[in-house]
Amino acid sequence: MGCAYFPADKTGRPWGTLCSYGMSLTPMALDEQAEDTDTKRAEIIVYVNEGETELDDIANWVRWAGAFPFLQEPQTFLGWGHTIHLHNVFEHSELTTLLTLSSIVTADNEPAFQLEGDDVGFIWLTFLTDAEYAFKKENGVNAILDLFGEHQHPVTLDRGRKSYV
Repeated sequence: MGCAYFPADKTGRPWGTLCSYGMSLTPMALDEQAEDTDTKRAEIIVYVNEGETELDDIANWVRWAGAFPFLQEPQTFLGWGHTIHLHNVFEHSELTTLLTLSSIVTADNEPAFQLEGDDVGFIWLTFLTDAEYAFKKENGVNAILDLFGEHQHPVTLDRGRKSYV
């Protein structure tokens, strides 16, 4: 599992993009909890501010999340609305939990390409605080998305952001 960085000037976007590569080579084991938008082949994507200088820890989480479905017994999948509570994600940060969503960047919501006849999609990796994680567990992913909307949650990772709850 690898991770590649694409700076804003290479993508034409106002932010940099970190993306896993290699996750899609193995299909994930979709189960009855899979949504229609979930794909059995995917890559993880994180959008970062162009001025972000500490990409290694973010890239480590991208690689870890990309391997996560295949390390479980039985194997599982990552898809829309999944959370993985980890405690300390970044140093000096309230963010503790990985949240996987469909990207809000329209171009990244379509299949990126096909592999062995399967669509390969992007899973947007964003992050929650403990309070947001508890709120999502109690009220569901749509409630956390409403909270994101109310607070104009940025597309890019802000490791220093405070909780919306």
